[in-house]
Amino acid sequence: MNYTKTQHTKPYGAISPSLPHLSTASKSVFIVGGSAGIGKATALAFLASGSRRIALTGRREAVLAATAAELQAKYADARVLTFAVDVVDEAGTQAAFSKAKAEFGALDVVVNAAGVQTLVKPLAEADLEAWWKTFETGVRGAAVVARAAAGYAKPDAVVLYLATAGALFPANGGLPMSGYAASKLAAVKVMEYFGAENPGLRVVSVHPGVVTETEGGKKMVEDSGMEWPSDDINLPAHFLVWAASKEAEFLKNKFVFAAWDVDELKARKDEIAQSPELLLGLNGFPRSV
Repeated sequence: MNYTKTQHTKPYGAISPSLPHLSTASKSVFIVGGSAGIGKATALAFLASGSRRIALTGRREAVLAATAAELQAKYADARVLTFAVDVVDEAGTQAAFSKAKAEFGALDVVVNAAGVQTLVKPLAEADLEAWWKTFETGVRGAAVVARAAAGYAKPDAVVLYLATAGALFPANGGLPMSGYAASKLAAVKVMEYFGAENPGLRVVSVHPGVVTETEGGKKMVEDSGMEWPSDDINLPAHFLVWAASKEAEFLKNKFVFAAWDVDELKARKDEIAQSPELLLGLNGFPRSV
């Protein structure tokens, strides 16, 4: 699944949050699913890049409070807002966005890092309610966050959605993840439409890599019984800071991998921006016959 010659598994210099041209010092960041895992790492990355206005949502109030305390201890001058709300709760999510906007004055970057623990079971054997939960979180959740971003984020905000490469792989009976893969596939298309419908926004879907230290990653390893090489959790976190920068404007409405080398991507920015590359489609179609 390579798109650049260089594939990264750890953070590297070109996406370092400490780079002056990646500074988010003037920006407010809203992270859905920001209490743990990649969402929490992303909050730390944006704080490292200079942002001092961070809003986080998550389902577990105690985990949110602990994360906020940790962020506040490391960045005493930051304003960290937390909202205990499930991503599928539209009224609660809208209220959280509204309060964050009122507190910060504007929302410049929205990151949807919400996810549900992966169900690794064949469809015929899976609990259908648990299987459908991945669609509720993945698809309805993406729509809920997109609608809130349209209503409360700045007209030129960056909206970053955490997708998965599993949406692109051929089905594999040895790794039965139909609910997760199919829901993420649908959500990426939802975000592509959302970007097309709101051309002032910059919408980007990002595959974060395989991060086995997260709750979902640990469950995937446990349920699959397979060995998984893990990417560093800070690779997607730092990549998202870069994706929110002016350097990444050419990725508007695209689907990219955090592992791809950004210098190689920048070298092809005109080709990427002006072509259907990095959009979901049917291979070989359309074709002149």
